[in-house]
Amino acid sequence: MQIHRQVRSCSASSLLLYALVAVVPTLICLPAFGEGADASSSASPVDKELETIVVTAERRSVDLQVAPVQATVLTGEDLSVRNINTVDQLQYFSPSLTIQSSGVNSMINIRGIGKSDAGAQVSSGVLIYRDGVSTTPNGLISDEPYYDIASVEVYRGPQGTFAGQNATGGAIYINEANPTLDRFGGWLEAQYGNYNDFRIRGAVNIPLSETLAIRLATDSETRDTYFNMSGPYTGNPGNLRSTNWRLSALFQPNDDFTAVLKADYNYINHGGSPAAPFNGVTDHIFDVASDSYQAGYEKQYRIVLHLDYKFAGDITLKSITGYQDGRLSYALDADGTATPPPAGVSPEVFVAQARDITTSEEINLVSSDKGPFTWITGAVYQNDNLNTPQFILSLAPGGNLTNSIALNALWDLAVRDTWGVFAQGGYAFNDKFKMQAGLRYSETTFTANAISEVLFFGTPIASSSLLNAKQSDSKITGKVNFDYALDPQNFLYAFVATGHKGGGINASGPVFGPEDVVDYELGWKANFLGDRIRTQIGGFYSNYHDFQIPIFVPTLGMSLDQNAAGTTVIKGIEAQMQAALGGWSFDLGGSYVHSALGTFMPIDSRNVAAGPQDVTGNQLPNGPTWTAQAGVQYTFNLPNRQTLTPRVDYGLVGQRWSTVFQVYPQDYLPSQNVFNAQLLYSPNDTWKITAYATNVFDLHYVATAFLGNLGFAGPPRQFGIRANWTF
Repeated sequence: MQIHRQVRSCSASSLLLYALVAVVPTLICLPAFGEGADASSSASPVDKELETIVVTAERRSVDLQVAPVQATVLTGEDLSVRNINTVDQLQYFSPSLTIQSSGVNSMINIRGIGKSDAGAQVSSGVLIYRDGVSTTPNGLISDEPYYDIASVEVYRGPQGTFAGQNATGGAIYINEANPTLDRFGGWLEAQYGNYNDFRIRGAVNIPLSETLAIRLATDSETRDTYFNMSGPYTGNPGNLRSTNWRLSALFQPNDDFTAVLKADYNYINHGGSPAAPFNGVTDHIFDVASDSYQAGYEKQYRIVLHLDYKFAGDITLKSITGYQDGRLSYALDADGTATPPPAGVSPEVFVAQARDITTSEEINLVSSDKGPFTWITGAVYQNDNLNTPQFILSLAPGGNLTNSIALNALWDLAVRDTWGVFAQGGYAFNDKFKMQAGLRYSETTFTANAISEVLFFGTPIASSSLLNAKQSDSKITGKVNFDYALDPQNFLYAFVATGHKGGGINASGPVFGPEDVVDYELGWKANFLGDRIRTQIGGFYSNYHDFQIPIFVPTLGMSLDQNAAGTTVIKGIEAQMQAALGGWSFDLGGSYVHSALGTFMPIDSRNVAAGPQDVTGNQLPNGPTWTAQAGVQYTFNLPNRQTLTPRVDYGLVGQRWSTVFQVYPQDYLPSQNVFNAQLLYSPNDTWKITAYATNVFDLHYVATAFLGNLGFAGPPRQFGIRANWTF
């Protein structure tokens, strides 16, 4: 029965991918219709052109169409018209990307690689960078909103040369808007929607002199809960209260020296994340019963300093210094019910508090873009200091630290020190053929001081501890690439890249080892119709050794990370297209990813009697076979320079499993087919008024499985109106 269901879903996804490919020749024919339109008509289309898409991960700005990478790049305007406000929403606009948010942190996976465990003992395989600084190494406090953003770049595949260790799945680069010296100006936006959702955000750029400018940006939002709560719960579960500020300063005394200082403050209080036991039924997913206290807030400070100095010969020295201090407090009804004994065992509670302080420094020396030989070299250091003073899961009624039986897993101090040196060089043999090679040496030391104990009415009855336990590893990773420009419209590339993800120590003691990957990729990028259609197509084949897998153990209240022996294979194809034809704009994308886990025989703690289960060859958790994206809009010219632009977006995150055991229905997450729509009216060059709707058909779905039994709902349908003023 499961096989029939999977085959049927895959067939639907196959048809969708074929449809995306079939659209291309249709688009090629569209200009013929546009040419016949009356240019003087008040409803004639605005003739838009595609802007150059720039990628920056390799520490210099390069046109995506001639960069040997698979990436999705979204500008600040793209984020606005697609209603992307947080990292969670990126998964509907980038191939192979999935994001699971439990309220404690975000678990990001690309091609099934990343993080499927909320624990601090394991690093994420997909790193997030903000203005060049690696943020939230443990996945904590990663849901800060996107506002006043220049671009977001999603890179797929191991980024071993530039991102280093723990970027085996890819990386997300977020580039915030910088101050400018040219003019005073800014923007202001107000939004109101259902669930009493009120949001105001904006930015102002202020040149103070010919060499100094500042930029102030803010984002504030309040929203009522999506959930219909019942039971004797306390707190404000699901009610959002968010306030965020950013102050940036630019100092540029001459053309050779630039300094940019940014200070971010984020406060996000979502009141907790209501969830209920998941049994495959989602009809009443927003009706949640609870009999415990629920809470969830995050607070973060971040300072980033960029220094750039250009020497003779256009050689540039870059320094990126970062300091981050994040704090989290979280409380959840762990059984997701309000059923009292003897019929139930509630309340069971899960409580976590954490503080994460990260300091980092990166130095780069970058050659000129001129000449046949280009190069870059650099060094990086990062210290991540995590303190978890409270991490409790109760096991019996009345659950808290001093009432009933409870588990307390305390990371008194977990420190991850990472440093590395890297270099990459490229040589253009002629105007068409180029070779690049890069290497990086990285070293990581993970030190843990932890206590795991069973409490009976606050008194420890069993405990174990780690005292200065250490796990260290080092690795040389790199990439060799060849690319060839057939002509100005067609670019080919092939490369082999390696990646490494460090090991760690579980809070209960067992050590797990690092994982390594060798990735082979081929790609073709093309332009059609005078650069009005662009495509990026790539195929990959990756071999992972000692792949890290989390196994949730309810009796410990946490996951234990283990290594799958042998080779885990991940292979697939990814494709994207952007088109601007007359008044039409199109964005299409999709991916097919096949994964097969290496040799692994773990015990499912939900069915201990079954003993070790052979899950070798199973699909990786949170790694859907199919993803797809499609967006279309048409801009009408109205009298007096007015425009009207309707837009529809579609995102598919295909069916997947939340664990390697693939128990139906608890572990099965059906496909997510999410539609967004908006209508943008611009009366002049300074005002935009938008009516929007996200999840238009109100799909009820489980976005995340957590604690072995709970299903967290994805956002329901939201709609409203917003006004944007640029000055």
